[in-house]
Amino acid sequence: MNSDMTELSRAMYDEATSDFLTVQDAVEYLEKEGRMRTLREKLEKFAYGRDLQTVLTEGLMKNHPDLSKDSARKRVRGWLTSDSRSLEKPDAIEVCFILGLSLEEADQLVASIAEEGLHWRSPDEIVYIFALKQGMAYPQARALHEEMGALLKGAREERAPQEDSFTPIIRREVYALQSKEELADYLRQAAPRLGRCHNTAYQLFTEMMEMLKNPQLDEAMAQAEVMDAEKLTIRDILREYFYENNVLYAKELVRESKKKNSRLGESGKRIFTAIEKSISDSWPDEATLSKMKSRKADVTRKVLILLFLATDAGPDFDEEEEPTRDEVFQDLYQRLNDMLNLCGFSALDPRAPFDWLILYCICVPDMFDVDARMRAMFKTMFGERMEQESE
Repeated sequence: MNSDMTELSRAMYDEATSDFLTVQDAVEYLEKEGRMRTLREKLEKFAYGRDLQTVLTEGLMKNHPDLSKDSARKRVRGWLTSDSRSLEKPDAIEVCFILGLSLEEADQLVASIAEEGLHWRSPDEIVYIFALKQGMAYPQARALHEEMGALLKGAREERAPQEDSFTPIIRREVYALQSKEELADYLRQAAPRLGRCHNTAYQLFTEMMEMLKNPQLDEAMAQAEVMDAEKLTIRDILREYFYENNVLYAKELVRESKKKNSRLGESGKRIFTAIEKSISDSWPDEATLSKMKSRKADVTRKVLILLFLATDAGPDFDEEEEPTRDEVFQDLYQRLNDMLNLCGFSALDPRAPFDWLILYCICVPDMFDVDARMRAMFKTMFGERMEQESE
């Protein structure tokens, strides 16, 4: 467990990893008792006692002279409402400049808001990383971003990862830049090695998808000529490991109910609770996974977590000793967080709905029970296609 957890985070972590909650109890806890982290709380951590409404409103007006005071206030109030949980990443980066954060602080804040830190391989974010390191104000950083964007217009974005294009190497190179001229030269020369998609995440994604599409069969099964029957399509993977019959079908029902509501009124309208919406947001469908495979879309943290759990081979414990429930959990918890950190994503946060659900599902006596608990959680929370269609 992360020793830096706040009291609230520790309490929610303990609840998720206790041995007392049934699946129904866990869903009710998430919906009614869980203290999920709000955007305001994330921002207050870096406000250092300043009044956020005032600082952010004045900052927006300074950055956007055409924005009226009322519009700026309304925008900030939307960020600071109790149920607001996230910002678009470009907005989160702008907030870092408004709050006057260091590069290290900005990386932490962006990671807490966008689930990933600053992306050192992205040409767009490299400019803002440079600007934060140099202590620039946001208008200067935005002007520099536009200037560098024009310089790179038409540059080829990397498709297949190169050996020298992974984040640790790029990070060292970018951190060493001292002037605007050095930045411009670097972006021109490094353009083929840069990209807006995460290389490590993409490599792990392709490896794990391949493991699911072509599972390794033992010799007896192979000789029985069942290899073709065992191969999975993307649709199969969605159904088996992304709980399509639960989450995606529930989202489909919500869309249909909204259409009906516009014609028939409120009766029979299916809506998502705030927790259901948070968990189901950006849930991948067949088109999304195909775009990730072809690098037309970046691999998301949510997809990586689900794939990791679907392909995990389990702990390597001494066969002579049966591991305890806590040992099994701590091993899986650590390896999952290590994978997220390697890909530039934030670690599991017990005060984020999806992450709490994952913590609850992986805290089982046997790793083979993880999938059963996941299925039960999603079925309880979202229902199931077969049940809906049989009614």
